[in-house]
Amino acid sequence: MAFLNAATSGHDPLSMQSPVVYGPEPDVLIEASAAYPKLERLTLDARERIWFAFRIFDPDTPLYLPESRELGLKTWSDLLAYKLERGISFRLLLTDFDPVVGDTLHEMTWRSLVTLFDRQAASVNPWDMQICPALHEGRASRYVRMLLAPAVYARIHAKRNKLNAMDPETRSETFEFTRGYHRYFRLSSSTGKIQWRPKIMLPRIHPVTHHHKLAVFDDETAILGGLDVNERRYDDPSHDRRSVDTWHDVSLSVTGPAVAYVAQHIAGVWNMDYVAARQSMIRAQVQSPRLLGHIDPALSPLDLPPSQEGATGDVPMQVVCTVSRNKKKGRYSFRMRPTTVNNGLEAAHLGLVRDAHTLLYIETQFFRHKPLAEALAERAGQCADLRLIMLLPAAPEEIAFDDKNGLDSRYGERLQADCIDIVREAFGPRALFVCPAKRESVKDAGRAAVNGAAIIYVHAKVAVADDEWGIIGSANMNGRSLRWDSELGLLWKGPSAGTLRRRLATDWIDAEAAETPMIDTFDLWRKTAWANAGKPVAQRRGFLLPYLPDEADAMGVNIPLLPPETV
Repeated sequence: MAFLNAATSGHDPLSMQSPVVYGPEPDVLIEASAAYPKLERLTLDARERIWFAFRIFDPDTPLYLPESRELGLKTWSDLLAYKLERGISFRLLLTDFDPVVGDTLHEMTWRSLVTLFDRQAASVNPWDMQICPALHEGRASRYVRMLLAPAVYARIHAKRNKLNAMDPETRSETFEFTRGYHRYFRLSSSTGKIQWRPKIMLPRIHPVTHHHKLAVFDDETAILGGLDVNERRYDDPSHDRRSVDTWHDVSLSVTGPAVAYVAQHIAGVWNMDYVAARQSMIRAQVQSPRLLGHIDPALSPLDLPPSQEGATGDVPMQVVCTVSRNKKKGRYSFRMRPTTVNNGLEAAHLGLVRDAHTLLYIETQFFRHKPLAEALAERAGQCADLRLIMLLPAAPEEIAFDDKNGLDSRYGERLQADCIDIVREAFGPRALFVCPAKRESVKDAGRAAVNGAAIIYVHAKVAVADDEWGIIGSANMNGRSLRWDSELGLLWKGPSAGTLRRRLATDWIDAEAAETPMIDTFDLWRKTAWANAGKPVAQRRGFLLPYLPDEADAMGVNIPLLPPETV
């Protein structure tokens, strides 16, 4: 497989493909039990500056590194305060969300901001801290907003009812944190209830988000992958938690020249969104000074770190991204989707598929991207020796644990069932789809169970080809990740790709499975998964079970005219 061609010129740095660089083997971090202590260690050791870019960052997340506890630090808020008091420079690019579609996430973003800025206000020393709540610029056009207005206003009305059902104190605080709803509601000073504003506004629709999860320390080390920072995402390889609390994820720790390109991505997104974020923070102070008065809106652009080309290790690697921009084709166009300006992650996955010869090992939260399914099918016809193992969660999180079966969820299930059908028809018995489940019997658990066992939720985004090439990042195998949302990952060639697959075999089956030669791996996984399906839960080997798309197929519905990238 070849790396992607790097762009050498252009006005938009985010649209330019990074070059191939050489560095040390990346360090694989499986589960938050490995990634969170690494993040803490790098934060404690940082000398000058730290850049974070997360979809979710909860400052109240507990710390796990023993050294942090020895210092009396209990949460990420404590750790950052400890470093900021000692002169570190800290920048946090924190995703903001469409308040109607992602109301809970939108509220979480503003609560995280307030937690950190309140901590700053209590300090006697000045802090070099800036936080940018970045709402992706991608917006639906006026005609699309008019078309969707009834459905959007139904959700807004439901939110108003939910707020008014709260006790007065909780209602007031929650309303102040749900910043995006201030466009539609006001809090009555006489009744304490949420009321509609006199003028009905055409709803704004932001269908795209910044989905990456990145950290850069002193321009020397980067952490990337699929893992945000909050207590929900903590798990370890034993998955000895309630099923609803399990969370399998994989991250990378990277050093060498590639780090500069991770930092450049953070700076590029920050510089695209900081002006709008600053205006939003100023409005927050004016509208809700009681809770948001400590927010510091003095955001400034980030300087792009210099490129670092040249060999500093033996492993070739390339930072690959998904970047989209607001599509500008007139105020009254039927614009639902943004314009993709960098599809590096999609191209990297397609390239991995096109040149695989023996074994493709994939872990993904979603498999809904038809172009990728078709590429897999084409490669199956070209290479009779190729085998595919794909690990998926038995059901999406919102269906398994929240019992949500709205049209968006059902559309996603339809896309995934169709993609699996495409691949299975082409590969035949050479394709294996599996899902993990705890060795814990459950009854009447619906989609939260498979073969009588409680599921383990999979959030990882991993692809390994022939134990030589690897991709880890924040992108799922769906159109949203590969064409719309802001994403970042690493494509590399080196022994650590095979080591990663073997370590995952250890976690999902056992240490003996990791010693199986690559050419025999497919048969072992297939035999193990199907044997487990026929055994009592307590007698199963490891966590693997066959993934059967029958329930997804039965639930799934097609929605004409809705872009598949929506889900």
